[in-house]
Amino acid sequence: MKNILILLLLSSCSLFEKRPKLSDTAQETPGWIYAPYEACAEATELCATGESKTMAQADAQAKANLASIFEVQVKSDLSVNTSSSQTFPWQSAVRQEVQQSLQESVNQILEGVEVKKHFKKEGLTYALASLDRAKASDLLGNRIQKIDDELNVLWARRSRTNLRKIVRLYLEREKLNEKYSIVAGQGRPARMTYQDIMAWRETRPRVENLALRVGQAPEWMTEKLKELLTESGFRIVKGDAQKMISLNVDSIKEYLNVEGFEKYTFTMNMTSFEKGEKLKVLAASETVTGRSQADALLKVKHFFNDYIEQHLSDLHLD
Repeated sequence: MKNILILLLLSSCSLFEKRPKLSDTAQETPGWIYAPYEACAEATELCATGESKTMAQADAQAKANLASIFEVQVKSDLSVNTSSSQTFPWQSAVRQEVQQSLQESVNQILEGVEVKKHFKKEGLTYALASLDRAKASDLLGNRIQKIDDELNVLWARRSRTNLRKIVRLYLEREKLNEKYSIVAGQGRPARMTYQDIMAWRETRPRVENLALRVGQAPEWMTEKLKELLTESGFRIVKGDAQKMISLNVDSIKEYLNVEGFEKYTFTMNMTSFEKGEKLKVLAASETVTGRSQADALLKVKHFFNDYIEQHLSDLHLD
């Protein structure tokens, strides 16, 4: 009997216990509407609130307000960090590339945002959005590590043909590191600084003559190679020069028993020379089908242009 009385007393107490969690229709306005961290653990999560007439709109607003913490805008970083003597024709393109890559990384992080609470009052709905710091840190940290792995290899080579890529990766890393410091509490130091990169560039020749010998190659491929060499500080000359690159593309028509289509294997060869001696030979092949040889060649444009951009430094011109 005594045990039964104790249980009854405990049950009656629980009935009158005031629960701290408010429902969607509670009359008392919760503090988190104006101070999100009253309902969030700031050490482990980032939070923001939103309000609107519908729950869906309030959720979207809360997520947007949280996303503003990770807003990325690559403005004039190159102009600010580059001295007047170090201007590059690819500055605008690099900013766009960095902006796009950063936005993709941030979008991936924001997929982890969750709405924790709702509150309704006087025709308005309020929402509290939360992002787990540990998960966001892992995503950002992994991306920074991947950039560091590539950037450190390029920095060890110190090739002018990689300057654009080094600058792009460095700027992206720095912007990601800013966001990483928000969620992790502190950033990750890079092996080099932007000033280090520019100081190294100052030690290289401003302009160096280079001869380009083209056998047979599509115009778009030749123009791509010229563009990258010019960006790297080489002046393309028609006569002789201490450094030279030869470019040639061979095509082989393969068997294809499909009416109206033809199959070709295209092989690109690039060879570098210095003072008449061969330095390095690069070769890449791709097989595609098209309605004609010209049509098939256009289909490999991206493949070969990307190959040239990724492997130009392998020609050891610097």
